[in-house]
Amino acid sequence: MTARKSARLAAKAVLNKQLQPAGKVVKRSSKKRQQAASTAKPPLPAPIAAADSKQAVADGRYKTLADTGEMEAALLSLKAADPALAAIIEQTTEQCSMSLPRDDDSDSSFVSLCKSVIFQQLAGSAARAILLKFLKRFGTLKDQSLGYLLEDDSAKQLTPAHFVFPSPQAVVSMDHAELKAVGLSQRKAEYLQAVAERFNNGTLSDELLVSMSDSQVSEALVSIRGIGQWTADMFMMFYLKRPNILPTLDLAVRKAMCHHFKVPFGKRTPTHNQMVEMANAWEPYRSVATWYMWRLAGTITQKD
Repeated sequence: MTARKSARLAAKAVLNKQLQPAGKVVKRSSKKRQQAASTAKPPLPAPIAAADSKQAVADGRYKTLADTGEMEAALLSLKAADPALAAIIEQTTEQCSMSLPRDDDSDSSFVSLCKSVIFQQLAGSAARAILLKFLKRFGTLKDQSLGYLLEDDSAKQLTPAHFVFPSPQAVVSMDHAELKAVGLSQRKAEYLQAVAERFNNGTLSDELLVSMSDSQVSEALVSIRGIGQWTADMFMMFYLKRPNILPTLDLAVRKAMCHHFKVPFGKRTPTHNQMVEMANAWEPYRSVATWYMWRLAGTITQKD
């Protein structure tokens, strides 16, 4: 049996096991229960969650895909664990972006999360236009000699990269009417200030986030109004560059994984737990495997 067929059968077994009703419980006789109890091993400690299984490095932060040698280790591990994924990796000429510097490496975690809020449920061009209006109104030009363009930028020379994002304290104090004037909805204005409040009161910071485990980061972020699990997953993958994130709410990833493992895709399947089990072989580099699932998703046709 080929490795690809073995992986496909294992994935189907996962689905069948979870979708079938539980079987009957076979009762043991009193004598057998006593014998089992006398030879039973001590209970094992609770398993560590997959997201927390990687140890923090010496300087108090968790490993990232930007660390020296980590991406190379990830690719070797994934190729060995999943031959079908190995073929996708070999056929992909583009470098996995999670090992590359961020688009604007000067952005803090606060700025990254604020931009995520602004971009939520909007086309990229519309979101970038709103972000630029926001920065022109509330940000600070990095090069003050370009100040004249704030009055007349008909040539569209200014971009968000020309500005310093306002501080959390400044965002908290902004008037909702002014935020709405630059294109933000009432709800997004509230979300933006909810993020700013966490950083302004010290609940969150760059230093705290890099020292938190994946589950701790996730819990801290989704507790903020306007930040959902998908946004938290994207932040961990592309800002913190954590290696073992599996965004089970991402539709493209769900479809690609079903295609990859040859299991049915439906409105309710695969579930979160089913996806976690299918991706078990990818640990501790599920983020990288996810990136290649996005590449695979772009090649899948409706007939597939």
